[in-house]
Amino acid sequence: MGGRISESTIREVRDRADIVEVVSETVPLSRAGASFRGLCPFHREKTPSFFVHPTRQAFKCFGCGEGGSVFHFLMKARNLSFADSVEELAERYGVAVRYEGGAARSRPQEDLYALLRLAAETYRELLGSSTGKAGREFLRRRGVTPEAEREFALGWSGTGGELVSALKREGIDPARGEAAGLLLPSGTGYRDRFRGRVLFPIADARGRICGFGGRAVDDAVPKYLNSPESELYRKSSLLYGLYQALPAIRSEGRVLVVEGYMDLIGLWQKGVRGVVATCGTSLTESHARTLKRLSENVILFYDGDVAGKKAAVRSGGPLYAAGVSPKALFPPKGMDPDDWAKAASSEELVRRIAGAVPLMESIERGASRKYDLATISGKLSYVQLMAKYLRWVTDPAERELYAQRVAQTSGLPVDTIHRQVGPSALPTLPEGGAPPRRKDPRGEESHLLRLLAVDPSLAVTARGDGVGELLSGEDAREAVAYLADLAERIPGETGSPLGEDLPDGVRKLLSAELVLADISPEDARRRYPGAVLSLRIRRARERTEELQEKVKSASGEEASLLFERVVAAKRELERLESERRSR
Repeated sequence: MGGRISESTIREVRDRADIVEVVSETVPLSRAGASFRGLCPFHREKTPSFFVHPTRQAFKCFGCGEGGSVFHFLMKARNLSFADSVEELAERYGVAVRYEGGAARSRPQEDLYALLRLAAETYRELLGSSTGKAGREFLRRRGVTPEAEREFALGWSGTGGELVSALKREGIDPARGEAAGLLLPSGTGYRDRFRGRVLFPIADARGRICGFGGRAVDDAVPKYLNSPESELYRKSSLLYGLYQALPAIRSEGRVLVVEGYMDLIGLWQKGVRGVVATCGTSLTESHARTLKRLSENVILFYDGDVAGKKAAVRSGGPLYAAGVSPKALFPPKGMDPDDWAKAASSEELVRRIAGAVPLMESIERGASRKYDLATISGKLSYVQLMAKYLRWVTDPAERELYAQRVAQTSGLPVDTIHRQVGPSALPTLPEGGAPPRRKDPRGEESHLLRLLAVDPSLAVTARGDGVGELLSGEDAREAVAYLADLAERIPGETGSPLGEDLPDGVRKLLSAELVLADISPEDARRRYPGAVLSLRIRRARERTEELQEKVKSASGEEASLLFERVVAAKRELERLESERRSR
């Protein structure tokens, strides 16, 4: 192995890792506002005080005080070193680990990835062989081009025994084939899991094959058969086609989500490349958090029938919970995205995708058509249904706009709609078990640190403004210095600032502020001047009170000098308070 893991690797692993998914393997979590909560694994408690914030990539226990990043959680929960925690998550999320010395260490799962790659190559060869005629005919009937077939490494499983033989020729233990989800025990030996199916290799974001989706070419049941859940293949987390879609997603700032492998390939063939598909399952919260990290412009492109529209609505819950306000696009009734891609021109597809409507708007349109709004019962049913979905919306402006639309459609006052909706299902306030808003006697310091944690570049400004002199705690002063150094070392850093070399006290302090934070970097920059002014006012008030106490016990010339200083301090306090009133 080389030396220290590179900083760029640590950042990439942190950005790709799903802290909720990782923590959930140790701690059962339930949603609580913008965070998740559970019983702390690091001390005994009956009332949950342990919170995980998926967007800030931080955890905090408000009981024992433990907190940090996803790396710190693994270090504490599994007794790992920082390097081991990074390497383990890098393996899991498909990040190539780079060291300052340049070398890389192999991981135990590498043989499974190599085995799956060998299987994909075997399936590719079988598709082009005489035994793959049924698979080739199916793909031609579905309009799959040779270019797409190569791009997505489509294969044919054979009729049975071909993969077992291939692994035997390579001297591979068939038990490893079972561990990779490729083989099944049969009597005293093994048999191929996939038989008589076209195979779609399912890769992670790094392009490493984790499993396969198998499509029957006849009336075999089930029509689709996926690899079993394993240490590599987790269908609730993987998105088919993500590796191929990443360049387009990054350049376009948009990601389309479809349900089927063929839908994705059909769109790809028409030049729509930023597309991913769920792997035979409904869109999960893990999928939603992955999509959130890719782009906040998420378009659900599902079938145009009733089932497709219901699936899109179901997907809205996890996406709104992840902080995404999705859009929706449906092909004409009776068609799926693959059919539409074949029938429409590339120009029409691009135009329709650009015109995708917000999912909540689509839901509202459907609800208004579902009921007879000329009747009281119809209006009540419409309002009750919309109230259910409006609880998903946490953005105040977006929620208000939809509440106004529902009020206009139903003929009711908007206040009535707000009362019907009630509090958001995903509140950012203390209700619903969200992280506690602490009664902090140093609330001004906590507020400032929260702003700096969200946007560390502000810490450079704070250091220049002499904010350290206004802080009472050593950990708080160290936190400002640490964040300023981080911002200068990594310009533009807005992710979790909880690094390896963070002192324990500072780590615990910042993890609390990150979990409690409900603002964007833009909001933090806007609020910063006011936060510093509040600190200056607090310090001026404390200074005034200190001098007044000294005057009480002084006499003569000393008392006169102290009195002058009290007057000057009061004037400064009045000036600062006047400045705050005029802001």
